Amino acid sequence: MKNSKLLIGLTIVLSLLLTASFASAGNKKLMSLKMAKQDLKRNLMESIVGYKVKSEGQFGLTEDAQFKVDTKAAGVIKGVIVDDCIYDKGKDIAMCYGHIDLGTVQNILGDYIEYKNVTLQGVGLGTMTKASRPPLQALRAALLDAYNQMAVTLVGEKILSQSSTENYILTKDSNRSKACAAVYGAHIPQESVKFGRKGWGWDSEDTAYVVLQMDVNKVRDLLGNELLYKGENIIEVMGQGTFNDDLSELRDQEDGADGSGPRKGTKVREATLNIPTGSTPNDDEAMNLKGGAQAQ
Repeated sequence: MKNSKLLIGLTIVLSLLLTASFASAGNKKLMSLKMAKQDLKRNLMESIVGYKVKSEGQFGLTEDAQFKVDTKAAGVIKGVIVDDCIYDKGKDIAMCYGHIDLGTVQNILGDYIEYKNVTLQGVGLGTMTKASRPPLQALRAALLDAYNQMAVTLVGEKILSQSSTENYILTKDSNRSKACAAVYGAHIPQESVKFGRKGWGWDSEDTAYVVLQMDVNKVRDLLGNELLYKGENIIEVMGQGTFNDDLSELRDQEDGADGSGPRKGTKVREATLNIPTGSTPNDDEAMNLKGGAQAQ
């Protein structure tokens, strides 16, 4: 009789523990993982299919400096394999690594390119927490900057300069730049951090950077015979991005204002990611998601 009561008691305790465990497992983690996997697919698609890049800048001495980059990419992608996922519970940031084996690809220009025995690796990041988004946004900005630099390197940029003086005083100085190009075939070297090296990250000042490489032999139809390269014909650029908008604060002060699931079968490891969020979000800071989510 005592053994029966003890068994019933243990069963109740175990049921309560399981209920508490399931209750604490919400959809925030699942959605962050889903976002990271989707970001992985996007990054692979953009690397394969390519970008249409357009940038405009003004840097004259008598005008407020501005720089804008717009990109567009679209393509159908299938066969992406998610190799590994890491989830930082404290920061609510998911990171997924994966790859795709390439065959015949239609690029951003509509041309078909045949890849043989080529495997492209990529990484994706995601979070449902607002406080953890700034460094991820900075990394995305760095990638766009890198693609713009690659476009400028390949096809050049148009410079418009206008200046005027009166009585030896500079009254107008306009320095404008424009670039527009299609870039495809570029990739981030050494995507994986498994070997302790990667072509992206954040420096000591939390400025994001992305290294981009391109073998111009694979895009000679884009270059024609206008540009000549030596050696292995590898072009490398580095883009930068930040989440600290010092310019807006400076302009406010000058104006007198207040400067104020992984795929089925993929294992998910919980670990602390070296991403400079600046603070550790809690559940209250996370986005209020309604409904449920399922890992695919």
